[in-house]
Parts: sequence; C-alpha cells; structure tokens
Amino acid sequence: MSINIAKANQGEFYSFKQTLKADNSILSGLLAEFNSDIEVEGSYVVDKDNVYIDSKVKYSITFKCDRCLEDVKKDFCVRCMASFYLEGEEEQEDFYPYANNIVDITAPVFQEIILNLPTRVLCKPECKGLCQVCGTNLNEKNCDCDKLQTSDNITPNNPFSVLKNLK
Repeated sequence: MSINIAKANQGEFYSFKQTLKADNSILSGLLAEFNSDIEVEGSYVVDKDNVYIDSKVKYSITFKCDRCLEDVKKDFCVRCMASFYLEGEEEQEDFYPYANNIVDITAPVFQEIILNLPTRVLCKPECKGLCQVCGTNLNEKNCDCDKLQTSDNITPNNPFSVLKNLK
C-alpha cells in the first residue's frame, strides 16, 4: 500500500484512507486467518526529506480457541505510527526508507498487526477445552473418561496403557 507524496507541501497534513490486502502468511504459526482486508486511515506530514504517518488500522481475524479449537472472531483497531527517510540520505534508526516520492506503509502496518496479536485466545473465559482421552468438546457435553482413567483401570485405547505393566 503506497502513498504518493509528490504534491505534498512541507509541514502540511494530508489525510488518506486505503485498503491493504490481508496476507495470512504474517499469521504463520497460528491457527488463524484474516476475515477481510485491512483498512488503514490516517494522516501524514512531510518535513524536509522525512515523512511521518499516524494512522488507525482496522482488521478482523478468526482464531482457533487455545483449549477447544472452536472459531473465535476478534476485531482490532490499532494505532500505527511510522517514520520514513529518503533512500540515499543518512539512514535513521526506527525509520523506514522511501524512494521516488512513494511511501510504502505495508511493512509498518503488518508489524503493528503482529505486535498486537494476542498470546492466548479463548472462546470464553471458562472454556473447559477438549477431553485428553477421547477429544470430546467439554463445553458441549461431558464424557466419562476421567472416571475410567484411574491407575487400576486404564482404557486399552490409551497409548500409555502399556506403561501400566512396566515396574
């Protein structure tokens, strides 16, 4: 997603609103995917060869519950602030490069999305999860596996049942 700053005057603020194609690859390692494209709305200002952007990023992601694997939809609205320097000029720390009057804000937007990903997603705070023996979703129904899982009565379809015979 690019912003053309060719006609921008020094010190004046300009607003923009764009849609960025959602890329599920940035969610790699998670059981999650974007529900729609990413909306970015904000403003920018040009100061000498630097460009400063302040924007609001809206998106929606469907995760899998960490306990029961049910779908959990979460909507996000995060602030993304980024600074850019003109390529060929002195590189500045925490600034992104731009060239030919085109500022690409894709990298800082994706970075902000990654930084705001939740570390744990639950369908509800009291989620019971899945039964470790039979895989039943304990939010929907109960199973009797916990009663059958005593030290004297290990079910035969449990892969650890062979350990009972070792002494």
